[in-house]
Amino acid sequence: MKPATLALVGLLSVLPSGTTGAGPVQFTGYDDFYRSLGGNLFLGPGTELGMPCTESPRHCLWATSTIQAMRRHADAQWTVPGSLALEPTDGLPDVVFDGQTMFVGARRWPLRSALDLAPPAWRTGASIRPENLADVTAWQHGTSVCLDMRYVSSGKGDRYTKVLLLHGERLYLLPPLFGTCAAIRTAPHHRFSYPSNTYLGSGMEDSPRGLQVDYLLPDGRTRIARYLLRFPDPDNPFAFEVIGE
Repeated sequence: MKPATLALVGLLSVLPSGTTGAGPVQFTGYDDFYRSLGGNLFLGPGTELGMPCTESPRHCLWATSTIQAMRRHADAQWTVPGSLALEPTDGLPDVVFDGQTMFVGARRWPLRSALDLAPPAWRTGASIRPENLADVTAWQHGTSVCLDMRYVSSGKGDRYTKVLLLHGERLYLLPPLFGTCAAIRTAPHHRFSYPSNTYLGSGMEDSPRGLQVDYLLPDGRTRIARYLLRFPDPDNPFAFEVIGE
């Protein structure tokens, strides 16, 4: 038996406190699982951004309002989604992401300045083409703003989300595997923790047996919690049981 398989067998034999007799806790989505852990920094469903584009030359961006888009290219002819309001709604500030920079009101944070906490294979550098994103959702809590950015993709692409977090005047890129702003939790001393997820089992992405969820502090090393998930059906990693912590 391979070491990875042995490790998985050992992990799956551990049950979290409170599950004895009642069986493992089951979920059919990651948002509900992350919410169940408590202490979430961002609450609610978030607010969907719209993607207006100029005609010629073509520029696209994601924004919370039409007014923010027009400020970027005031003299351009815009094509604006009908769902995009003139002013931001749901209490959000003016937020714009143009692929290279995140703007909140009049302030800007270039993507190249972000602390990238994603695994090296998933680091995209200082640019993301706005038209490569299928949707963007924003959350705010105090001065913290977070964007879930989902790529236009097929196959296993729905497992990965680019998470861009502005917290304490610093911009962070978080790990994409089953990532979401909804997963971010508060931590002492005005910090936060985030999930860094790893497949369990010899099949890994093709046929994973489960997921190890490590909650880390922003230094990218300090773990403050671990949760073990099991996939009853390895082909459907969105239905799972919490079997250890």
